[in-house]
Amino acid sequence: MKNIKATVNSLLAALGILTDEEMLALTNAPGKVKDFLATLVQEEIANTFVVPLSDTEMLDQFPQFADRLPPWRKLAASMGYTGPVVWHVKQGFTLKKHAPLVGPCYKNLQHLQNWNFNDDHPTDNCLVFWVPRLAENSTGQTIRQMREHLVLLKVLYKLPGDHATTFGSIQLQFALILAHFKRTGERVPLSRCYMASDTLFSGGIHRFRFIAGCFGDDGLNCNYWDDLISFDYVGFVLLGVEKLEQ
Repeated sequence: MKNIKATVNSLLAALGILTDEEMLALTNAPGKVKDFLATLVQEEIANTFVVPLSDTEMLDQFPQFADRLPPWRKLAASMGYTGPVVWHVKQGFTLKKHAPLVGPCYKNLQHLQNWNFNDDHPTDNCLVFWVPRLAENSTGQTIRQMREHLVLLKVLYKLPGDHATTFGSIQLQFALILAHFKRTGERVPLSRCYMASDTLFSGGIHRFRFIAGCFGDDGLNCNYWDDLISFDYVGFVLLGVEKLEQ
C-alpha cells in the first residue's frame, strides 16, 4: 500500500477541534492515545480497498503494464483530468458490507440490504485503469447504444484490446468512486449523474441493472435502471482491468 504522510496543516486541524480537557488528556496519557491510534490504523488498513497510483508509482511497481498507460493518460488529458488513472484494487470489497464503512453512502445502503441481490461478489486483486468522468456523450442512451458507443471510444483512444470492453461491476464502481472521494473530496459522477454497471438484478429480470451515482451530501447512492430506456442522467465510464496474482 502507498505510504501517505499526514501534513502539518492536517495535524493542526485535528488538534484544533479538541477541547482543553481533551488536549490535557492527550498530553497526560500519550501511551493510551498511541494504543487507540494503533487501533484506528488497523481499521483504516482493513477498510482501504483502493489505492491510487501516480504514473511513476505504477511504472515502478507494475512495469509489465507500462504499455497500457499512455492511451489512458491521453484519454484523461482529453477530459481535462490530471489525477491518477491507475488504481490498485484489493480483493474483498463488497457493496452491502464494505461500502458504508469506506465512505459516505446514501442511508448506509440500508435500502438495498433486502434486495434480490445474490451476486455481491467481492472485488479481485487487480489494477484498474480509470478516469473518474463519464465517457463523452454516453448519457441519454439505452444499454445497446452504450455498448455501441463503447466500441467507438475504444477505437478512438486506441485503448488496449482487453480494456474498455465492460462497464464494471457495481462493487468495483463503488470502490473506485469512494476512493476518489477520499483522495479529493470530489463526488463523481459529476452533476449527480449515475454510471451503468454490468451487475443485474438476480431473479431473471435481465433489463434492470444496478447504477452508481447521485452522489450528493447524503452520500453515494445505488439504484437500478431499466436499460431499454434512455435517461439523460445515466451514462458509463471507461475501465481497463488487469488481474493480479494474490
